[in-house]
Amino acid sequence: MPNVRTRVAELSELVEAGAQQVVDALRAAAAEGLSPRQLTEVLGVAIRQRNRIEAAITGVIGAVDAAARRADAEGDLTEGLSCASWLAHNLHISPSAAHAQVRLARQLPSLPVVAAAYDRGELSPQHASVVARAVEQVARGDGDTGVAEKVLVQEAGGRDPRDLLRYGLGLVHRLAPREMEAEEDRQHRSRYLRLAEAFDGGYEVEGYLDPIAGARFKTALDGIMGPRARGDERTPGQRRADALDELVTRVLDSGELPVRGGQRPHLTVTASLETLRGDLGAPAALLDWGFPISSRTLRRIADDAEITPILVSSKGDPLHVGRKYRTATRKMRKALAERDRHCVWPGCDRPPHWTQADHVEPWEDGGETAIEKMRQLCLPHHQRLRRGWRLEQLPDGGYLVRTPERPGLVHDPPAA
Repeated sequence: MPNVRTRVAELSELVEAGAQQVVDALRAAAAEGLSPRQLTEVLGVAIRQRNRIEAAITGVIGAVDAAARRADAEGDLTEGLSCASWLAHNLHISPSAAHAQVRLARQLPSLPVVAAAYDRGELSPQHASVVARAVEQVARGDGDTGVAEKVLVQEAGGRDPRDLLRYGLGLVHRLAPREMEAEEDRQHRSRYLRLAEAFDGGYEVEGYLDPIAGARFKTALDGIMGPRARGDERTPGQRRADALDELVTRVLDSGELPVRGGQRPHLTVTASLETLRGDLGAPAALLDWGFPISSRTLRRIADDAEITPILVSSKGDPLHVGRKYRTATRKMRKALAERDRHCVWPGCDRPPHWTQADHVEPWEDGGETAIEKMRQLCLPHHQRLRRGWRLEQLPDGGYLVRTPERPGLVHDPPAA
């Protein structure tokens, strides 16, 4: 046993000494004022050697896996853990990374071309994993794995792992089309969407979409977002969240969703008249499931909503239910589309199906739901009105913009 421990110590020292030489050389390169081209040349050598080290590490992982799977007279070598779990626990790497490493180590013995290129440093671990995955798919589809392996290793020299993955799927389609279809089915079965209410009343969204559904969803979001406008300070994540909200709003406003419980899907907000007016001391409004929202948020939601007045007793029991519509009817929207043709904000050409019917005088201030009292505004410009901007209609039917900062007229307002 002492001899084994001595050998482990010797090997560990060799690894540390070699690594220190590499580190010293790279630090010297960074400090010597070399040109970007010269530094890139050094990096190319370093990355190639890193690939060789990764290949050697994969070999050691393969040896650990083989030893762990062999029956041992003294009991299990990895204390009852799988090789991946053992590595994740002892090396403090993520379980997913450990499983990927073990999987690659098991695949390489049957992929001599990949293994040789990996040992030479021509493939990164990601490249090797992508090639192994594609070859495995071809094998499941009874395709020519030898051809697949050689072609993919050759292509890996000029492609990053993501691009190689896409090329590999195309190769699977050529060599084993049925397996390509099976892979699409597996991706589709993996779909899920989790929508969970957070403690603060917001919502956390997590999910996975297959390539077709994901591309469709991305296309819809990109179509709503459009190019980033000058002065737009939202992060990309905020822009996508706003686009999703607008997408949902349009679907709800379309009235085309199936009827459930005798009515179209809708958001219900319960509030007193005092809350709607924003009176001091008024209670908070309540969303469907009782989460409180402010008078300001209530008025924003009420900009384009249907209000149902309910008279209640002092105990809160409903005594009378009335109904008064504030949203434009379908016929009204068609008339507004014919009249305005697009968002009326100066310089905006968003089409009618991207707009909503906006009250010239806010509904809560007595505005009427009538064609002559409404106009078409897209969501971004409707939101500007909520932030204090104002539209002033001219005698010829056009509009000028008043900014919230200064009273002067703006003839060329910033685009939304």
